[in-house]
Amino acid sequence: MFPGFGTLVNFILVLVGGYIGMKSSGLINPKIREGVIHGIGLFTLVLGVKLMVENVPEDLLKVFLTVLLGTALGYLIDLEGRISSLAGGDHGFTRGFITASLLFTVGPMTLLGCILEGTRGDSSLILSKATMDGFSSVILASSLGKGVVFSAFFVLVFQMSITLSAYFFGEFIDEDSMRNSFFIGGGIMVVIALKLWGLLEKVRSVNLIVPLITALFI
Repeated sequence: MFPGFGTLVNFILVLVGGYIGMKSSGLINPKIREGVIHGIGLFTLVLGVKLMVENVPEDLLKVFLTVLLGTALGYLIDLEGRISSLAGGDHGFTRGFITASLLFTVGPMTLLGCILEGTRGDSSLILSKATMDGFSSVILASSLGKGVVFSAFFVLVFQMSITLSAYFFGEFIDEDSMRNSFFIGGGIMVVIALKLWGLLEKVRSVNLIVPLITALFI
């Protein structure tokens, strides 16, 4: 598989899923929507635990300090609050586009999946994310409209940029630092899964992305 293959699949699934959701908005039962969200939560939990088990860091104290300082910085600049203010703008096409774009790209699975594909040629995580995004786009487009369909183009450009950057410059990232980042990312995925189940509502998961990124360079 070539670098960016997972992102290309991601693009197609969001495009097709969004179109299906837009055309079948009146046919999707609310209980089915809830069931899909809970299923996505379970899958995210399993992937997060798998990532943590496969990337246990050698220096846990270093990871602890990275998480502590990075999370504090994330909450200080309030990434999630800034993104929420953007997504809470005008209704219609713009709202659907922004909301879906943020949901599909702002998260540890995006960063980790693109880096894994770019540095190791492993597309499994980004393809898992692509599948989840495809199902999610059906649900989102059924209520937010065609803006969700066009968010697929943002996914394509954003993720392809990360993957190609990792492909060409990934050799400059230390293997231990990458393992630490994957371990932290797995933990964040567990948090996201619990939030999808209606738990940990006060935890702003987007702010936790800061230690995920800083771990790569420490």
